[in-house]
Amino acid sequence: MKEEYDIALIGGGASGLSLLYAMHLQGILDQYSVLLIEPDAKNTNDRTWCFWTDEQDAAWQMFGSSVSKSWSQLDSAFPQRQNMAPYRYVQIRSKDFYRFVKDALQSYPNLDFYNGKLSKLSNQRPFELKLDGDLSTYAHLVFDSRPPTLNDPDLIWQSFVGYRIKAPLAQFETEVCRLMDFEVQQSEGLQFMYFLPTSETEALIELTRFGEAILSEAEAQPEIERYLQKMGISDFEIEEKEINKIPMTLSLNQKEKLHSLNKRYIPIGVRAGVVKASTGFAFKKIAQHSWAIAKALKEQGPIPQAGHGRQYWIYDELLLNLFQKKQSPILEIFKRLFRVHPIPRIFRFLDEESSWLDDLKILSRMPWRPFFWSIGRSLRRRVSILER
Repeated sequence: MKEEYDIALIGGGASGLSLLYAMHLQGILDQYSVLLIEPDAKNTNDRTWCFWTDEQDAAWQMFGSSVSKSWSQLDSAFPQRQNMAPYRYVQIRSKDFYRFVKDALQSYPNLDFYNGKLSKLSNQRPFELKLDGDLSTYAHLVFDSRPPTLNDPDLIWQSFVGYRIKAPLAQFETEVCRLMDFEVQQSEGLQFMYFLPTSETEALIELTRFGEAILSEAEAQPEIERYLQKMGISDFEIEEKEINKIPMTLSLNQKEKLHSLNKRYIPIGVRAGVVKASTGFAFKKIAQHSWAIAKALKEQGPIPQAGHGRQYWIYDELLLNLFQKKQSPILEIFKRLFRVHPIPRIFRFLDEESSWLDDLKILSRMPWRPFFWSIGRSLRRRVSILER
């Protein structure tokens, strides 16, 4: 370990490794001395990232070769089975992702990996980073992807419990996935199921909840078993489990497009507001933000923030408000979104890449009464803040 680095990255998960890999692809990683701090070995499959892609997004262009499975057809939330063209739904297992990125980075002598914890970070430049024991070093630029401290009284979580299962007989359609199947028991918020077959005998099944209460395995397991029984699957083994949660909040969104030129402490990942507040989606935004940061470093310009278009802030706020409403209409809203619109329009909207015409078509088919209530709640909140 060196006494001083140009750049330190705190956290070696999706955000930290994506940024390093973006710097590698843009040919600038060898121009900096870099330290990556991560307490976990990151050599097991601790999570799975899935997203739809038309192969034009940064996530696919950076990590498409680490995709382990893709699906061309969708079932469940839609009125009938649909082909996703020009999109596909793809899966990246974290174990493959970690190995893929680390293999690409291993030839850089100026890049150090520290497998341990950060105990303290100073707030003056150069930043002192105190590590396990008496170790310490300094960095002139810090990217921080540690979990943020959240201060949101109305915080909603995307929480999920997933099982990777194996059945004794071939019975799964490998080109068809189920996304956001709402035909499950609704409890403590909005709940839906994913079913992603990776072979004729193996699949990832996951129950997800949008709500204030975090989904537990004790709640999820009976529902997963009921769902599988409805599919005619009663004999299976659980090979892996994935249990996690992601904050769905506007409090982390960044208002400015760029950091000031003299800003040397930069949040990335969830801490930077990459998560879409109304869905909990993040992986594609992580890749997009990483690529933009690497480009700014290459051009020696101001570092971009992980921005969301202003209209999407409004849409997300209105939806998040509805989780707080008694007898929330959120289930019917999501069902209607998938029931009446073509897949490309839905995906563009959820990716925050829709046109105003797309938005108008989607909003015109939504029930208006709940959104008037939501607008009123937002206005009352702003008046309350002004009166303090």
